Amino acid sequence: MLSDLDETIRQLLINEGEFVPAEVDISFDIPTRDWSAGISKPTLNCYLFDIHERRALREEGWRLEGRGSREAARRQPPLFFELTYLITAWTTAVEDEHRLLWHVLETLMDHPTLPVERLQGSLRDYEWPIHTNVAQLEGVLKSPGEFWTALENQLKPSISFVVTLARERRAERAGPPVLSTGIRLQLPEASPNTGFRVNQIFRLPAATPLGGLTIAVEGHPDRAVTDDAGVFRFDGLAPGRYLLTLTINGQVLQRMVRISGEQAAEQPRYSDIIRDQAGTPLAGVTVEVEHHNRQAVTGDDGRFTLDLAPGRYTLVIRHDGWSQRRPVLIRDHSYRITMQMGGAVADT
Repeated sequence: MLSDLDETIRQLLINEGEFVPAEVDISFDIPTRDWSAGISKPTLNCYLFDIHERRALREEGWRLEGRGSREAARRQPPLFFELTYLITAWTTAVEDEHRLLWHVLETLMDHPTLPVERLQGSLRDYEWPIHTNVAQLEGVLKSPGEFWTALENQLKPSISFVVTLARERRAERAGPPVLSTGIRLQLPEASPNTGFRVNQIFRLPAATPLGGLTIAVEGHPDRAVTDDAGVFRFDGLAPGRYLLTLTINGQVLQRMVRISGEQAAEQPRYSDIIRDQAGTPLAGVTVEVEHHNRQAVTGDDGRFTLDLAPGRYTLVIRHDGWSQRRPVLIRDHSYRITMQMGGAVADT
């Protein structure tokens, strides 16, 4: 990129400053005594003197690229660097030297950003404007005498030309997409023996007596009446979820509840649906329970079922050369989650 920047500055001076190459050379060499002794015609020397990061432009944090895909990666914001060129004119007459320097100053000050049409090489694909500063105090040599003494050359007037370039930082793989477990709501739950408290299920109007309230079950003929403490029970309902309705002074209140019960006779089963990023069910996905001799394959609806007792497990999901490990916690036989298929290439 540095050589492309050198050539961009050369083209800027030639095309915008109208420095004719046949009359004025433009060099990026170190202006040592031996170099200056070998020049044969007026020359502009653009020596890259310093490179340092401009900390004021540094941003913190991370950017996520390719969200939800297998190529997801995170990247920190780019770093910005200031490149300082020391521009000097070399002629046999001082007045020519001053004339060249002033013309360079006029040319550069008219371009606070490098013209896009003058960018060379890799800079043509540069995504930011390339800002410049000319003849600013912070770009001036702190000890010009020491600089020229080190080069064993005579002290020369110079113009500082500062170009700011950004450098993208390396992207880091963000890992496989996180599989969504959905949103879980804790429903009010009770067994047929313990029953529910009406004031814990419904938000009752102020001063409503707790006793004598009639609770209906949507889709069922069952009714329950609260006792003086506000407790009601449904002895004839099987375990499951039900929508309860309470009508008070014409106001209808509803709440979903869950009735628990003994289900030891039923084999615990774990059922999930695997979808891709678009939400389409995936068929033919192999789901294996790590460290257990159990596996299943999803059907056309993306669903698989495993006979698993409540506990913690790790599922290994394999599909089309990709695999993903997914920890799950099974609380009871009816616990379900929906997963989004993603992951990393399977080990071979």
